[in-house]
Amino acid sequence: MEIKSVDLPSIGKKYTVKMPKGQHLVIIIHHTGSREIYMMNDLDDDEPLFTVEMNDEMARKIGSILMGADYQPVVDERVDIICQNIMVEWITLTNLSPLDNKTIKDARIRTLTGTTIIGIQRGGTVIGSPDITEVLRAGDILMSIGKKEQIKKLQALCKG
Repeated sequence: MEIKSVDLPSIGKKYTVKMPKGQHLVIIIHHTGSREIYMMNDLDDDEPLFTVEMNDEMARKIGSILMGADYQPVVDERVDIICQNIMVEWITLTNLSPLDNKTIKDARIRTLTGTTIIGIQRGGTVIGSPDITEVLRAGDILMSIGKKEQIKKLQALCKG
């Protein structure tokens, strides 16, 4: 896969991705935050195979889905190893939790429990790979990864 990018003066940035079957995916990110996606058989074609337009919020939600924020497929024998040793769990943060209104960094979740927060569902939004400066809030659903005992420690912390 080959990816090229070019600045588009007064518009934003264009990415061109050469797909494995020879098609090209063209993504334009506008300064306004809107996105346009075109699938082309050939870059010289006048008409795309399809076009998608979306605003910034939609693009971020779709991006988190593509990133695997709430589902990460694993293929081959690694599935058995992962399932035996590692859990991914969604845990709701209550207002009684000492983690409420703390950043991920200040909460010291990995130090205290051994788990890692890999996503946060906040209302209808999913934050994939949240930054350590992200403030945790009561009602957040934390996507965490760790061993069974570690997950139990985080569940207790989130409950308060």
